[in-house]
Amino acid sequence: MISFDSLLIKGLGGCYKKDDEQAGMTKMRNKMLHPLCTVFCICLIIFSACATSDLETLKQESFSYTTGPVWPPPPQTTRIQYIKSIYGPSDIGMKKSWVKKTMDILFGRDEIGQIVLRPYGVFADSERIYLTDPGTRLLHVFDLREKKSFVIKKADKDEFQSPIGVAADKSGEIYLSDSLLKRIFLFDRDGRYLRDIGSENVLKRPAGITIDEERLYVADTHHHKIFVFSKKDGTFLFSFGKNGTGNGEFNYPTNIFIDKSGLLYITDSLNFRVQIFDKHGHFISSFGKHGDGSGDFSKPRGIAVDSDGHVYVADALFDTVQIFDRDGRLLLAFGKTGRGNGHMVLPAGLFIDEQDRIYVVDSSNQRIQIFQYVKEMRAKE
Repeated sequence: MISFDSLLIKGLGGCYKKDDEQAGMTKMRNKMLHPLCTVFCICLIIFSACATSDLETLKQESFSYTTGPVWPPPPQTTRIQYIKSIYGPSDIGMKKSWVKKTMDILFGRDEIGQIVLRPYGVFADSERIYLTDPGTRLLHVFDLREKKSFVIKKADKDEFQSPIGVAADKSGEIYLSDSLLKRIFLFDRDGRYLRDIGSENVLKRPAGITIDEERLYVADTHHHKIFVFSKKDGTFLFSFGKNGTGNGEFNYPTNIFIDKSGLLYITDSLNFRVQIFDKHGHFISSFGKHGDGSGDFSKPRGIAVDSDGHVYVADALFDTVQIFDRDGRLLLAFGKTGRGNGHMVLPAGLFIDEQDRIYVVDSSNQRIQIFQYVKEMRAKE
């Protein structure tokens, strides 16, 4: 019996002849193996080129970090610096061996977990970036420290239908809202399902979520209100808001963020404004109006706050992120329509971590863009 390895060697370059029958068998095997070997050799050439390409990409990313877009432009003092974009696992340093790449091409293995299709929500901490993708019905978890990633696609027996909001606490437990399943799902840091919070009897269209030490806050778009649950056991605590245009009323709230002092910032999307509340749901202030001028809103989505209290709002129609003080005065805007670094098409979710890194979900460009808020002291250095 001839082993597969010996067949491969002979198929690559050899013919041998003992008797007519064996020669005939060899000829037939060679005909079968030559196409496979040809593809294999082509793959080797392709991935040799890809290795060079990966090296060049790394060089370009380092170059982009030091000379990428900044806002405002020179000679003014830089306040926002573009860092990099993440399209998938390879952008966090996760790489397949050339053997696995070759096998994936030969046998048609194109893992859906490697694809970001229509991302929406984002959360980040010092180790990980979490990205919801309603397009693939997945939650992507990018582990920056371990340089690996995984996806979560279901909770117990329920496959996700429309994952939107995401958050994680200091223990690594992950909270995910699904707007069509009408629940919040809780997972451990390894993606194992723990329990549900809420139900279709309580929630209509849960969207953006945020957490503090004790509570989970959920923006329910179709209920026009914010629901508050206990993180400890998922108990419903209270809700605030109703449909309307007055202070504390909502018209399709979509996204929510809690700052370090415990204030809640909510995108009141079809009232074209931001509303600010304390953690007990008491109204504090609001700003914004519908329009197409600087500081106006047209399709406000993601919202976040940096360490100096500046409020960032992504607008999906303007393809920009606008920055305000807490009184609603426009300070700066960054981004414009396009595909390049710092450009955006339909920006959605937004998050700012403890290091003032700004994560913008650039939805139609199928990526996360990461920026840095440059504090005044650092800017002077």
